Amino acid sequence: MSLVIDSSMTLAWYFEDEKTDASLAILDRVVTEGAVVPVLWRLEGVSGLQTAVRRKRITVADRNASLEELSALAISIDLQTDHHAWAATRVLSDRYGLTPYGAA
Repeated sequence: MSLVIDSSMTLAWYFEDEKTDASLAILDRVVTEGAVVPVLWRLEGVSGLQTAVRRKRITVADRNASLEELSALAISIDLQTDHHAWAATRVLSDRYGLTPYGAA
């Protein structure tokens, strides 16, 4: 089974106050096994990092280094995200109490 992550997990790796042992374990797994992400992952990730720059949580250099690190990971984009939005994703959202973004 493939590991699926979203931007909130990804962003937790780059903010000291959001890092946990669990999130770092996921990062280790992504490094060794790769992961699958929803189609909006890149936009959501850069948006979160850009917001952090505006709020002075990180610097522009930190943002750029984070994006460079992320681009080196074996991340596959799920190009079927939109296709499943109103069916399988909605069902997962209902079943597990997730937002549709989280279920994607």
